[in-house]
Amino acid sequence: MTDDKSDLARLSPTPERCAALAKEYTLDIPHIPSLELPLCVSGSQESVTKAIAMCGGLSKVKEIFSEHGENVDSQRGLELYLNEGRDDDGCERFFNEHPIIGKKVPFRDESIILKIEMPKGTLAKHGQNIQKSLESLRSRDVRVTPVAIVNNTIKFREMSDFQLRLDNVPSAEEFKTSFDALDWSKLKSFVESVPDQDARPFENISSLVIDRTSKIPGGDFQLPPPPRLSMVSLPYQYNYKANPFATKKSNGVSEVKGTYIKNYQQFVHDMNDNTTVPEKPHASLQKDYEAATATGVYPGTKKESGFYESLEECLKILKELFARRPIWVKRHIDGIVRKEIHHTLKIALALLSFRFTMGPWRNTYIRFGVDPRSSAQYARYQTEYFKIERRLLRSPALRKHIPRPPPLIYESDTPGDIDSRFKFNGKQIPWYLMLQVDLLVEEPNIAEVYSKVDFLPVANELTGWFPELDLAKIRRIVKYELGCMVQGNYDFNQYKLKYFKNMVYVKESMIKEQSTDPEGDVNMDEEDNIDSSKPIDDGVPNQEEDEDYDNGVATGEADEAALEADEADEDDYVPVTAINDGDDAEDFEDDQAFDVRSASFQEIIERIAKVNPNVAQRLQKELNGLVNEADL
Repeated sequence: MTDDKSDLARLSPTPERCAALAKEYTLDIPHIPSLELPLCVSGSQESVTKAIAMCGGLSKVKEIFSEHGENVDSQRGLELYLNEGRDDDGCERFFNEHPIIGKKVPFRDESIILKIEMPKGTLAKHGQNIQKSLESLRSRDVRVTPVAIVNNTIKFREMSDFQLRLDNVPSAEEFKTSFDALDWSKLKSFVESVPDQDARPFENISSLVIDRTSKIPGGDFQLPPPPRLSMVSLPYQYNYKANPFATKKSNGVSEVKGTYIKNYQQFVHDMNDNTTVPEKPHASLQKDYEAATATGVYPGTKKESGFYESLEECLKILKELFARRPIWVKRHIDGIVRKEIHHTLKIALALLSFRFTMGPWRNTYIRFGVDPRSSAQYARYQTEYFKIERRLLRSPALRKHIPRPPPLIYESDTPGDIDSRFKFNGKQIPWYLMLQVDLLVEEPNIAEVYSKVDFLPVANELTGWFPELDLAKIRRIVKYELGCMVQGNYDFNQYKLKYFKNMVYVKESMIKEQSTDPEGDVNMDEEDNIDSSKPIDDGVPNQEEDEDYDNGVATGEADEAALEADEADEDDYVPVTAINDGDDAEDFEDDQAFDVRSASFQEIIERIAKVNPNVAQRLQKELNGLVNEADL
């Protein structure tokens, strides 16, 4: 179908070519608006009339469609009421009645409504499936006619909310007839009926007269409900990911490969002084392990799976690791444990360690009995989180500088120890941006700061053993160098680094003035002559002057998207069988590294092709690319 004859004119007018051309239709047809309702509306007149009435009537719908402008926020929106509306007196039946707001879709492409005619009974024969019905017919048996163009659409994307009906509750009725109705005489009467300085406001609660004739039974609920019970109008994005061990058969049924057992990992959820750390594994886990030791078969597994033998080998490796280093990040251990026994790692970790869910040792695995708050020697194992901002990640030119994160199972380039690619030394972007402090000290400037740290007498939840200023110095150096490396720049400004190492304030907003000598050094002793209004030269950063103050890198809380696969680790169950070599392992590792939010169009097509090559081929042919959800 086309209304552009220029393309047809370039084709050779051979009989074979003419026979292959589709019939031309004129698009001089009506332009109509579209109202997409979150309702089940049938084709009957009664159903359509009721749906329009729920939107305020036909005149209201026309009024909203007639509004001009593409700015959605400036539109009033169409109100859709999902309840029974109003009673005979025009009063709202629901105490906190409110609608769902529908907005016009901005920059919407025009859609064409087609009228398709086919032999009677064809649709019924193919289960009302239009696509299959058309495929079963010859072209001369089908008549397709464009009847209208949709050029204006209202959609409802808000969530509906709970609403309460309190017709039989006296206090709700009093409120509706006074405050809600704005009737001054009733409002005054209501206020005067409330005793001044009522010492016993609940004294008459048991003597209230409840209307038991209401169709909706009620109780002694005497407080007005909130206008909205949901805190948000749009649903959350939960970033759901399918089970990587699940496969879909040709008939569409999903099947999970293998069986799962509970790992009973222990967590500590606060850092109060009276909080003690676990000394031994969870009682249920101890029971399972003792049974496995006695029988040679771990509960929930089969002997032929060899799970117990693999677990024992994994425990031997972890005991050696925890003897050398009491606090570990799981991603570091992943490269040390062999692939064949990796599936036992979570059980082995639960048998030897616990975890904090907050504070400076968050998401690390800590050997039982070790309390990192007890000594400053554990400061080196504190974790710091860094995140490259989206504006840098969106740039194809900059993304090439960022290494792809390691697969779920990899082999460390340092046998029996942490892979060197996890370390921050100012010469490479680390594989993983959750960094323990001792992985930062290979960078000379950070090592200089660390060597001068005077640890706090007591660890706290925010900075652990570090004074806030020392931790701020380390963070600033990492943020600056990491931001430079992302942009392909490894020639760091030494004046900036010197400034970071000699900071005297945690935040630049606390500084009144800074002066520099001819070499660009900052005079940190002249605190009495400070004036922040003067710019800082020679590379020394100033929060107001430097727009790229953080150099494109954020720090502080962990990036949940980066942690959800392994460090968040909220899944209490682990697979019994190991990941086999070959396609399954490759697919599983690929699933862990793939992020649909940053994947290119071609990468998405390639993944679709693994499941359905025909669909991938059609999408590749028909689509030119993807549009970010935020730009729709």
